[in-house]
Amino acid sequence: MRWRLEIILRRLYFNRVGRTYIFECPLCQYRAKISGGIDSGVHCEIQTVVCRDCRELFDVFTRQRRHADAVDAIKFPGFYRPEIPPAVLRDSSVNPKRTAPRPLVWRKFKLTCPVEAKHFVEAWNDPGRCPRCGNFLEKNGIPFRLWD
Repeated sequence: MRWRLEIILRRLYFNRVGRTYIFECPLCQYRAKISGGIDSGVHCEIQTVVCRDCRELFDVFTRQRRHADAVDAIKFPGFYRPEIPPAVLRDSSVNPKRTAPRPLVWRKFKLTCPVEAKHFVEAWNDPGRCPRCGNFLEKNGIPFRLWD
């Protein structure tokens, strides 16, 4: 009976996490670590986009659950890489007067290139074409990373 409960809990957990796959082009050897479309975790939703100027695939935020009184400025860590969806760093300062939990709200974002906001981007879904040569990309069957 206990193993059934563990299986059910594991399925519930893994249905709420996002998955990142490795996509490879057999013709030009282009390789990207992306979700391959719309994906979501507990606190964010992402969409894979193709930047026509960079000729790259990226995962970018479409919605994110944040505190209602959070600052709108997104802080990127120093080791930020465009192929990894950025995580917004929470404010570490704690207000001792506040005892009630702060409500979480969903914030929407426009699809933009993480390298340069002026670049032309389009939504990309699997199966899709390589941004460099136009051949179809092959998806690895096992997720490269599970994220929340």
